[in-house]
Amino acid sequence: MFGPSPSIPIARKVLAAAAHWHVERQCGSADPAALQAWRDASAEHERAWELLQRMDGQLGAIPAALAIPALQAAQQRRRAAAKILALLVAAGGGIALGQAGLQSGPWQALTASLRTAPGQRRHVTLADGGRLEVNTDSALDVAYSATHRRIRLHHGEIIITTAPDPRPFLVDTPHGVIRALGTRFGVRCDGDGSTVSVYEHAVEVRCAARTEALRRLEAGQQLRFSATGADDVQIMPAHQDSWLRGMLVAADWPLQRLVRELARYRRGRLVCDAGVARRPVTGTYRLDDIDAVLESLCASHGLQVTYFTRYWATVAARAT
Repeated sequence: MFGPSPSIPIARKVLAAAAHWHVERQCGSADPAALQAWRDASAEHERAWELLQRMDGQLGAIPAALAIPALQAAQQRRRAAAKILALLVAAGGGIALGQAGLQSGPWQALTASLRTAPGQRRHVTLADGGRLEVNTDSALDVAYSATHRRIRLHHGEIIITTAPDPRPFLVDTPHGVIRALGTRFGVRCDGDGSTVSVYEHAVEVRCAARTEALRRLEAGQQLRFSATGADDVQIMPAHQDSWLRGMLVAADWPLQRLVRELARYRRGRLVCDAGVARRPVTGTYRLDDIDAVLESLCASHGLQVTYFTRYWATVAARAT
């Protein structure tokens, strides 16, 4: 089981107030006595202020433009406070251990501590000795503490090999939370849902809106889930982790699916024309040069790529 939270999460409205006080103090317009009175009003207020000060001390997480005393306009101050609030939530101020679902959005993804561009992959050794592989176009944060190990995947794809450690290992996505049970597993997150694939041992999954419903997956199984529910457990397809070797393996895929996958590794927009979307394709494709893959694919399947701009292309039937 996920177990109870070791601490009560900080309410969003309290984090918002802390962000407001921080901006007012940066601008020199905060009344020190009023700020102190707000901090003294409750332990939750003080916890929120301490969280913000820990982040502010690092200053790597808060854009420099928000940390200067030049934000005089009320509208500018409100915008700065909203951005700092997003950082506070992303840092975990409003999420309790075991709560299903990451409160993520564009700002959290943009300020994530680990990011990859389209076509880029990264290998990371975690603080506990575990291994983290990050696939193309991904954004995530790693949050280790004395009580838990947590990865917040805003979007993209990762494969994790956990290390022995008494602290629980959790992966949050906007759609739910996954708990590792001494395992190697992958998580892919997009706008519609998240998919977890188990390579070794087992994991437990909770959907964001159905925290009472726990699903257990064993090695060789895969589950697609959204914030409101989960599909049936499936057998994990072969070659699921071929991207670790810079390869994509398609076995009788519709062309549209292949093009959609290739688009993840290329900047800009790459789409498949509806007229050829269902054509079956089988092959192994290198991920380090998508334009070369498209050229080969067109030559072998009677296709062509139409470029509207360098970054907007469509795969369609070859003109006769």
